[in-house]
Amino acid sequence: MTVSRALRGEKHVAAPLRQRVAEVAAEIGYQPDPEIVKLMAHMRRARKNLAPQVLALVWADREPGGEVISPWSARLRMGAVQRAEALGYRLDEFHLREKGMTARRLSGILEARGIAGVVLTPLLTRSRGHVSMAWEKFSSVAIGIGYSRPALHRVHHHHYVGMLTAMRQLKKLGYRRIGLFGPTTVNERMFGAWSASFLMHHPLPVRQAMELVCLQKTPTQAAFQAWLTSARPEVVLDAGSHYDWLQAVAAAGEVGYAALNWTPDHPERAGIDQQAEVLGAAALDLLAGQLQHNERGIPRHPRIVMTAGEWREGSTVRRVR
Repeated sequence: MTVSRALRGEKHVAAPLRQRVAEVAAEIGYQPDPEIVKLMAHMRRARKNLAPQVLALVWADREPGGEVISPWSARLRMGAVQRAEALGYRLDEFHLREKGMTARRLSGILEARGIAGVVLTPLLTRSRGHVSMAWEKFSSVAIGIGYSRPALHRVHHHHYVGMLTAMRQLKKLGYRRIGLFGPTTVNERMFGAWSASFLMHHPLPVRQAMELVCLQKTPTQAAFQAWLTSARPEVVLDAGSHYDWLQAVAAAGEVGYAALNWTPDHPERAGIDQQAEVLGAAALDLLAGQLQHNERGIPRHPRIVMTAGEWREGSTVRRVR
């Protein structure tokens, strides 16, 4: 039993003994049977209690309370919760922006509750920020490519391929002067994946395509209207949440538009459905694998899992000559 506990890295086995057991296991070429490992992990959980093991969904930037959650976040949560239940876990929510909360305090709360797995949602306002949780105590997955410190395992939507899909669909409809409008922060958070794919797959030469890009730190409606007049796009790919502005010009028949983050609350729009629920489920799959193999802490070789979106038809684009 002591050898078994040492191989699992349990803390109540002295560190020198754990090290010695690991060395002997390596010398004799010992390798665990993954099916037995999975069975024994299940039996240990069942002996502790009949309730499912709890995992943490940590909202990095969303404040707790009764605020309306965005459609994207709601789908992300739904996918994560459903996948957690299917794998035999329960997902509890925590907020880093809760009053008086710090990353270290949250680490203590999770450890006290026996929560060993953490899913961290995207850092929207601090895309290159550092979350100083006691990561050595947890298995963890971060959602979003922009989160970079520390380098955890991550899952994110394949934005480059999403843009490629949107461009192909618009070109099939006959559009050539395809424009891109939105905030710079969103594109920067994915390391320029949207703008790179846009220029790479645009039907016009790169120099002309660059004139059809309008990414601003804080987009304004006046700047949007001025850009429409000067650039004269036939259709606009929305990289933000400018539904009202684009709906108005589309209704007037001036220009078509498609969303790069399609959501079901506006089904009339065409665009890329990032399928946030698939992203949430993928995060749980990656986390469950770490838990089953007792992997804790910042990984030496972080993995990035990418999920694909789907094109949604809508009345905001049409076939052109």
